[in-house]
Amino acid sequence: MVGNRSLISIVIPARNEEGGLDTLEKRLTAVAAGLPYDFEFILIDNHSSDQTGSLAKQLCQRDARWKYLRFSRNFMVDASLAAGYLAARGDAILTLYSDMQDPPELIPKFIEQWQQGFDVVYGVRSTKESESLGRRLGTLLGYRLIMWLSEVSIPPDSGDFRLITRDVRDALLRCGEYNRYTRGLIAWLGFKQVGIPYERQKRKTGKSHSGNPLYLLFFTLNAITSFSRKPLRAFTFFGILMMLYSFASIVVYIGMYFTVNPPRGAATMVILQCLTLAILSLGIGILGEYIGAIYLEVKRRPLFVVQESMNLDTTNLHMPL
Repeated sequence: MVGNRSLISIVIPARNEEGGLDTLEKRLTAVAAGLPYDFEFILIDNHSSDQTGSLAKQLCQRDARWKYLRFSRNFMVDASLAAGYLAARGDAILTLYSDMQDPPELIPKFIEQWQQGFDVVYGVRSTKESESLGRRLGTLLGYRLIMWLSEVSIPPDSGDFRLITRDVRDALLRCGEYNRYTRGLIAWLGFKQVGIPYERQKRKTGKSHSGNPLYLLFFTLNAITSFSRKPLRAFTFFGILMMLYSFASIVVYIGMYFTVNPPRGAATMVILQCLTLAILSLGIGILGEYIGAIYLEVKRRPLFVVQESMNLDTTNLHMPL
């Protein structure tokens, strides 16, 4: 809190967004001007290769509310969120992507829900007709699969456009894992949460990587392995069922041996062997995902490395591992 006014921190992950920063500044300034709060805008540059950094530093020079932090390489979006949460000083912290697909004009609604007592206010996306059918189906199936397999209740169709209180932020920062799925972590924390439905807008500048099928696949795998043991348990149960089936087959085969000539079924055996090999390979792959996650965790490497900053003290900016 600054004076008698609450401070709202806006965390803005960005990568190669030089074409939209000017518009972003204007829209955020207009929103902030109409609200009785103080604001700080923290732009986390995930090692952009364009002029994003230069433009962000110009923002910092002409408006002290803007703060800038640049990573030494691309540490991915969840590291950007963690850095932004660490740096934020606000009573409430709101994350907003720099591409403005999540409209800044909804910020007053998020703050209103916070003032009504909610600790977490998250946006619930509606389907965008402008997106390709493949991307819409991939996103829909990915979110539903994460929700179904997760052992915590993760709201479907919710993204990183959310507001959290300082208490939620402090609890979140005590989660020191390297493999992070921030949406799941915040759902796991509990607190009083509410969703606000909205329609995502079409990206006007820059290029999104979230529609890449490989990105969606690895995003879904990371989310599932971070919050669920169900895939491992599924193969345990499948192994038990296959063992029972094998014993039953032996009994049936012995019975057929004494009553009728059993079918030779060479082709059937080959198909079953191939199917078994495929299932075993899939199971080993899932197990490998979990082992790989453990491998990264035990290294205890920092979640991100800061290359430079402006209007921001980075002395103690590190995850409490």
